[in-house]
Amino acid sequence: MRGRPLAALALLAGAAALAPDMAAAQILHRSMTAPRPFGVILGDVFTLSTRVDVAPPFKLDQSALPKPGPVTYWLDLRSIEIKEASGPNGATRYEIAGEYQTFYAALEAIEQTVPPLKLVVIAPDGRRVEADGASWSFITSPLRPIVAKAGGGSAYSIRPDATPIRPSLRRNEIAAAAAGAASLLALGLLAWSRAWPPFHKRPARPFAVAARAVARQARDGEPGWRSAALSLHRAFDAAAGKRLLGDDLAAFLAARPAFARFEPPIRSFFEASRQAFFGVGAISMPPEELLALAKNLASAERAS
Repeated sequence: MRGRPLAALALLAGAAALAPDMAAAQILHRSMTAPRPFGVILGDVFTLSTRVDVAPPFKLDQSALPKPGPVTYWLDLRSIEIKEASGPNGATRYEIAGEYQTFYAALEAIEQTVPPLKLVVIAPDGRRVEADGASWSFITSPLRPIVAKAGGGSAYSIRPDATPIRPSLRRNEIAAAAAGAASLLALGLLAWSRAWPPFHKRPARPFAVAARAVARQARDGEPGWRSAALSLHRAFDAAAGKRLLGDDLAAFLAARPAFARFEPPIRSFFEASRQAFFGVGAISMPPEELLALAKNLASAERAS
């Protein structure tokens, strides 16, 4: 009976001796990349990157890695990121990046150690191997006030806030006002040119009014063309101050040289109008030409 416990202890000891060898056989490589191990103070954040190569068919059990949260009373794991890639000799390479934050309030420079990651690899048949990752130690320093020198206490006391400098914006204000005035002047000239309010009550330009009417009426078939022609005739009458007939065109154009360069289409319009109202047959001036003539006369009227 006494031999059985001794045998069990021997088996346990043999398994414990084989565990490191089994881990080494399945976890081919472990390494860590860490920041400088000194000058760390309360609240600092640092990242530890662990590289692990796992032999097939084993895979890293990612669920066995720690979750973000407190690791010890003075250390928090803020986040952990795992990347998987192909490694040498068919192994699987894992890059494990853990971001930590220390809350150790040191009273003097002291060494602290970040607990190693627990690495667990499993095979499809359920075999499981555990190993510890690399640990990292660093020197944490206290937060201490500057000791005032003798006779120089005022140099280290809390100082008043610096008075903010208020640069002069006078030149920018003048430039902005000038730009605004120029914009208003340009808008006013445009409104006057186009007879927008409040300039719409000035004497209307007859050809500008006719051009708008022709644009609405000219393409509405033959009745529309006739209405458009009458609108343009009324503009000629208003510009001449009387009823203007085709025989009066020479005198009209001589008195108003701004319209003289449009004499051919004007005469074509009067001929087409005479044919449309008093003749027989199709209208000889297309609506597009009638509208173009009205717009040209309105432009010449505005420039005169």
